[in-house]
Amino acid sequence: MNFTDKPIVVTGAAGFIGSNLTDKLLELGANVIGIDNLFNGRLENIEKAKKSSNFEFHKGDIRDLSFLLDIFKDVSIIFHQAAFTSVPQSVKMPSNCNDVNVNGIINILNAARTLDIEKVIFASSSSVYGDTPTLPKREDMKRLPISPYGVAKLACEAYMQTYYQVYGLDTISLRYFNVFGPRQKDSTYSGVIAIWLGNILRNENLTIFGDGKNSRDFTYIKDVIQANLLAAESDSPGEIINIGAGNPISLNDLANLMLKITNKKDLKINHTDPRPGDIIHSFADISKAKKLLGFTPIYNQEEGLIDYLEWYKNKHNINLDIKK
Repeated sequence: MNFTDKPIVVTGAAGFIGSNLTDKLLELGANVIGIDNLFNGRLENIEKAKKSSNFEFHKGDIRDLSFLLDIFKDVSIIFHQAAFTSVPQSVKMPSNCNDVNVNGIINILNAARTLDIEKVIFASSSSVYGDTPTLPKREDMKRLPISPYGVAKLACEAYMQTYYQVYGLDTISLRYFNVFGPRQKDSTYSGVIAIWLGNILRNENLTIFGDGKNSRDFTYIKDVIQANLLAAESDSPGEIINIGAGNPISLNDLANLMLKITNKKDLKINHTDPRPGDIIHSFADISKAKKLLGFTPIYNQEEGLIDYLEWYKNKHNINLDIKK
């Protein structure tokens, strides 16, 4: 697809994934409208985007249908990245999670069909699989989410498919597997890689919830952005597609890898009680993404970590000894 002058909306544009996607779309010549309520998003994430004449930003909430109807006029594609993003927070606030994610997507879809939007691409999550023991996780297998976050994402996928089947709206849901990379926040509710990077920079020991044998299919942000661009080009309406590295790693091995790359082997790895809502193993079968989108991950975990750390080192001008 030629993105030059293509009118595109990115929801959650000031967030981790949304801001990276926005930058890439602008680089490809698209006209991007970014929306974010700035609950999780940060204005600093769109500093680069705001320098482009092809970008405009609107502070607003996806739960406000009239706002969306106004913003979506004359738009071709919506990349829906905005969300209530934290599994642990969803356990504490299930109603809030449902309100933002489920009611939010109904508004997105209603606005899109009202205004004849060309395509809606949705950021779903591997959390919909829950702790089903079968590995790797395949799109047609049983889904048993074990957190309100996972339940909400599953409901969103169902609405995406229903709006295609009932209204003919072109929708694609991308099930992300543990995305990491630049602009991911270091906070209690962030991804573990961002948290551990914060620990390493402060010379603090790393903490693992549980025995550390649980595994994740950590996927680098640049591969996720690639998948979104391919989804925009594809003719796969109503599909749900895994987006992962297809290469799981245990949390113990990941922690040791991060300490090795940053030359911080003197730091310790501590274990504590498992968290409610956390799954044991996550591993993506990405054969459908390869077939329908032509998607092939470029980065493995180590390559992604090195690229991420190089970005962090340059961005914050810090002395970080990265072992390649």
